[in-house]
Amino acid sequence: MPVFKVCLKIINKNKMVMMIYIVAFIFVSMIVMSINKKDETPESYSDTKVSIAIISEEETLFTEGLKASLADVSNRVELKDDQEAIQDALFFRAVYMIIRIPEGFTESVLAGKPMTLETHTVPGTYESTQVSLHINQFMQIAKLYTLGNPDINEGELVSRIADTMNSRANVTLIDPDPNAIQGDLMPFFFNYLSYSYMFVMILGVSSIMLVFNRREIKWRNACGPMNGLKVSMQFLLANGVFALGTWLILVFMCLAFDFRNAFKLNTLYFMLNSIVFALTVLGLSFLLGNLVKGKEASSAIANIVTLSTCFLSGVFVPQAFLADNILRIASFFPTYWYVKANTQIAALTRFDFASLKEIFAIMLIELGFATAFIIVSLAVGKRNQIRT
Repeated sequence: MPVFKVCLKIINKNKMVMMIYIVAFIFVSMIVMSINKKDETPESYSDTKVSIAIISEEETLFTEGLKASLADVSNRVELKDDQEAIQDALFFRAVYMIIRIPEGFTESVLAGKPMTLETHTVPGTYESTQVSLHINQFMQIAKLYTLGNPDINEGELVSRIADTMNSRANVTLIDPDPNAIQGDLMPFFFNYLSYSYMFVMILGVSSIMLVFNRREIKWRNACGPMNGLKVSMQFLLANGVFALGTWLILVFMCLAFDFRNAFKLNTLYFMLNSIVFALTVLGLSFLLGNLVKGKEASSAIANIVTLSTCFLSGVFVPQAFLADNILRIASFFPTYWYVKANTQIAALTRFDFASLKEIFAIMLIELGFATAFIIVSLAVGKRNQIRT
């Protein structure tokens, strides 16, 4: 099988350039994995108490109730009512908020027109936000009770606010569906696979075709002992082995990087969609291989086609974040449909025909692209043959 061996030698000669994009796939995947581990949601949550100081110009049941409520979300620090002491405490982060309760505050609350509390916080920090929200909630509840019952006394108001503030809702976390994909790593890896696979295939196939499309090589093959059918069959076999080998390497990496989802049914459909996409890319590679005229042009076209389609189709930025106009343009590329199918596969929890029907329809669209690329490629190849 001389033609088959020559094709493999050409691929081997260009393996270092193609390996760069496989290594890039590994590198980006490892970065995404490390980021994903850092962003995992903790199993439990507890409030962090912030150090605050309260300067009260009046002592009433209501102000004592406010202080008691603030003790649930903050640690109180005693502080002198002195401008220099206040500035030092904020500067050295001894406290993150200082609250001043003015004279007549309780009376204004009972009248339904509460005065604004004077607060001082450390600029540019988020620690005091929790305390501010707690105070706002306390004052809003007080306002509702005083508006609803203008004759309410101070003790009853404080008691009702405390009961309301202490109310808690029971939250039950539902266990995720065991059939569903856990996390978003597997969809990302299969989406990003399209970038590396497309570049490697375009560069590899076009490198082979650049050699076989040389005029002297064509003439030599035409007068050689091997007929054209055998040459074509060996040529297609070599490209098929190259395409399958590249696909297996990248898919194996996807499964290895997210092994917990490797045996889910969703992953099987990811693989099916990726092999359909591989056929499409193979057809595109044949077309571009018939169009390019030099090795430098081959690398340039591989970069332009790969990057442009991946940026527009949702490989690097999810399709949900892209504008409708961009998605309309992207729909003319097979990568868009590949990513769209992956997005739907990631959301699958049922695998009956009704759930899979649209995904299969998208795969047929991808195969339509593959057929169109091959037909145009054959037409371009025939034209080149007539010209030579």
